[in-house]
Parts: sequence; structure tokens; C-alpha cells
Amino acid sequence: MSLLLAVCVGLRGNAHAASAANEPSADPSPIAFGHPLVALVGVLLIDGTGRQAVPDQTVVIGDGRIIAVGDSATTPVPASAHRLDLPGHTVIPGIVGMHNHTHMPGVPLMAYTAPRLYLASGVTTIATAGSADADGEIALAAAVAAGTVPGPRIFPSAPYLTGPGGNAPMFKPSSPEETRAFVSEWAGRGATWIKLYRHVQPEIAAAAIDQAHALGLKVAGHVCSLTFAEAARMGIDSLEHGLLAATDFVEDKRPGDCVSNRASLSGLEMDGDEVAGLIAVLVREKVTLTSTLAIGETHFPHRPQADGRTLAAMSPELIDAYRARQAHLRESHDGPYQPALFSKMLAFEKMFVAAGGRLVAGPDTGRHVLPGFGDQRNLELLVEAGFDVPGAIRIMTANGAEVLGIADQVGTVQPGLQADLVILAGDLVHEPAAIERPTLVFKRGTAFDPAPCSIGCAGGLAGASASRPDRGSPTLPKRQQSLRPAPAPACSQSQAFPPESRQSKMELAAGEAHPATVLPVQNELLSLTAWMPRPTASGTPAMTRLPSMV
Repeated sequence: MSLLLAVCVGLRGNAHAASAANEPSADPSPIAFGHPLVALVGVLLIDGTGRQAVPDQTVVIGDGRIIAVGDSATTPVPASAHRLDLPGHTVIPGIVGMHNHTHMPGVPLMAYTAPRLYLASGVTTIATAGSADADGEIALAAAVAAGTVPGPRIFPSAPYLTGPGGNAPMFKPSSPEETRAFVSEWAGRGATWIKLYRHVQPEIAAAAIDQAHALGLKVAGHVCSLTFAEAARMGIDSLEHGLLAATDFVEDKRPGDCVSNRASLSGLEMDGDEVAGLIAVLVREKVTLTSTLAIGETHFPHRPQADGRTLAAMSPELIDAYRARQAHLRESHDGPYQPALFSKMLAFEKMFVAAGGRLVAGPDTGRHVLPGFGDQRNLELLVEAGFDVPGAIRIMTANGAEVLGIADQVGTVQPGLQADLVILAGDLVHEPAAIERPTLVFKRGTAFDPAPCSIGCAGGLAGASASRPDRGSPTLPKRQQSLRPAPAPACSQSQAFPPESRQSKMELAAGEAHPATVLPVQNELLSLTAWMPRPTASGTPAMTRLPSMV
């Protein structure tokens, strides 16, 4: 049974189907096959190092690892191997997503949908870059590691840390001492990253970074009150969202003030000393920059918006919100989000890499940017920014593995490494959109089938329902038995939507969905129903309603 078929089951709009989805033994495994030895023969290989793609390669997988890579003419295939002849397919490393939330606005933990959609889209490792339900996310990471839940390896985050004027449910420490205690507490609970958010004050940020590093944690920042240069000099590990979040160019900005940067970016000369100087600081301080172009694109009315498969995956509530947003975008065509600014966003990331900086990527799920789909869109946008496809794949795989300290395990395709691989239908070098067509996803050598099924197979999209498996329950162990859905009608190959049946992204910018295409997902992802934050034992909020971007 395909992984996305497993995701789509449970979309039925009735209590019986939701109840059946809670039965732990109701559904077959999404694992495609169980062979311990597999040979992928005749593929175009993009190995994650940045080297050019190599045609007609064979990759042999055994006992969860890559045991051979080489020319198909000279690389022996063991007689006992499950052989897959794959001309016309591309193999890449599993994507290492570095801003891959397990929440979306209104849903603080997508314990069912997010891990399945990420994995089905070719994402085999994620750093979440901030959590809206940190206890639940840590438990979800443990469940994935234990094999209870199919999904990518998760590097979980502590709750967001901000300052005066910041989002109400986020933690706002009043002193460096309280900050250090917060970091220590969440390090003890299992968080691996601290996320600094827009209004964090300089002394709080410095204390958080220092304590996190002392305990072996890393710190990411979506900063505004701090400039990029200030955060870099404090030793922050990664800065999120690129140019669109930088307040370094705002004249007369006072330290600790979070102010709009749009006017400063509008007049910014990309070939000027200011930009070069900032990039030099980031590179010198060894700060990683996280590209989130997929969510950044959603600000711009001239850019493509949701495509057919994305709209088909949304609940009615989220589609209504999407259409309202599109109407607002059409009315705001004279605002700050002009084509020139989008071009600057792309150029900044290309310049950063050219100067020796390390760029990684993640979707920053929100609005219509869904788990996994946003990662795939990032690839297309990095290519638009001027990276060749092998370079963009390196950004999305090996670079992330380096940041996480696991480059000796994943991120490239070479013998001895863990077999985290994605098989894509098509030639990714000549058709970047092939990133949207994974046919198999390997995680630690296990093959998952991501093939989507049609809405007829899924039985229709459900509306908001209090009986949905992942809705409203903050404690993951009580939900784990709901993570295996009920059986669904068989989904034939003819029911999977063909790429040519999808409207172009630009056509869909007007908000019209293609009626014949769908990639259903569990609707826990898509409710806009209000909720209240749940305090933890320390008083730290465990969830928050978040904006998607800046």
C-alpha cells in the first residue's frame, strides 16, 4: 500500500471512518517491499556532492546501507538482489529539510500528516526550526525513531523564544538566567534546537546561544529585533528566510527594536557594499543561511501560488483562507512585494553561496505550503535563482546533513552511508519539476511507496471534524494507535493523476483548482479552528498560533 494512500485514508467525512482510523492493525504497511538487498539499475545519479549528474549508474543497497555505486556496465548486481531496472529515472539522496515544521497555523502538531507527507515527498530527515507543541514533537521524533510512525528522522525543537511584543503564547524570558533555565530544561526533555523569534532581545539571545552551545544544542533565528550581523557575532548557528527577514539595512534601527524592513529592501542595491559586507560577516562567522523560498514566494502577487495537487489536499477551511488571501494579493499589486524584491531574494542566496557561505533549505510550512510539497518547490526556486540542479540538490541534502552533524550517515550517495534515497520519474537535470514525482523513497534501506491516489480512491475530502485522529490531543503516546489508518479501496495505476493533467502554477494563482487532480491528506493538517495554548509544567506554552513568515 502506498504511503500517500495511507495518508489519504481517513478523509472520509463520517464518524465511522474516523473511528476505523483509530484501529492499530487495520491497515497494511506503507512499505513497498521487504527485500534486504536491492539494486537500482540504469539511473541518472545526482549524488548530493554538487558534482554533475552521472547517467546509467547502479546503486546497490543492503542491510540499510549503500554498498556499491558505479557504472551499470561494470557494477555487479548480486544474484539475490531485488533488481529494479530504472532507465528514465533519477536517484538523489533523501532530502534533509532544515526548516520543516510539524505544525501549521491552527494545528500545533501534525503527528499524522506531517511525517507521512514529508517522507512521501522524498524528505528523510528534518530539523523542525521551532515547535508549537514541543513535548508532542519530541515524542513524535521518538515514535519515528522506534518505527511506530513512518516519517523522516526528526531533530525536534524547543518552544519558540521571543521577547516583548512577540506572539502571546511564545516564551518570553525576563532575564538571561531564566533563559538559561529554559534552554537547560528543554535540552533535558530532548530538544535539539532552540528557535529565537522576531522580538527576542539581545541579552536574551546571547544567553540562549551560549547555554545551548554549552549543552550541545544548536540555535536558529528568525530575527528582526536583532540584525543578521548582530546574531552572527553572537554565534547563532543558522539564520532563517534569507534577505526577506534581514533588518540590517534599516536606517537608524535601534538595538532590540523589531521594525519593518520592506522600504530598506526596496531601495537596496544588490551590488553595493552593504550587501557584500553583510555576506562577508555571515561567512566569516560560519553562519548557515536557511532558504525558505517556497513560503517567501507566497507574498508576491506576480508569482505562482498553489498548484492543483496542493489545493486538492486542502480542507474547505484552508481553501477558503487561500482564496481570500489570493484576492488580497490581487488587490495589493502596488505593495512592497514586487518582482524586483523577489529577484533580490534569489540573488542574495546565490551571492551568499558564491562567497563561500553554506545554504540549506526548508519550506516553512504554512498558508498553502504543505509538508514535503514545499521542499519540492524549493528545488525549483533554487534552480530559478541560478543554481544548477546538482548544486541545488547539495543545498537540500549534504549541506543540511553537515549542519546536523550527520554527514557521515546521510546526505550523499556513496558506499557505506545509510540508504536514504529518492527515485524520481524523469531526468531531474533537464526537468526540475521531476522532483514532484518520487516513485520510491528509501529510508535506512526500507522502501516506501509514495504513489498518490485519486479522490475517487480516497472517498472524498472531509471537512473539519472533532473525531479526526490527530485533532486536539496534545500527548502523542495516546495518539500513536491512530497513526495507522483504516483500509481503503484499491487504487489502480490509472487513478494516479498524470502530470499533464495538472494546470500550471501560474494558472492556479487565480485560485482555481483542477477538478480532476488530487493528493488527499489527513485533514488534521488543515483546520483553522481556534485553540488555546497548553502550559507545560514549567509554565512554558506548548503550542502557539504562528505567522508563516515575516
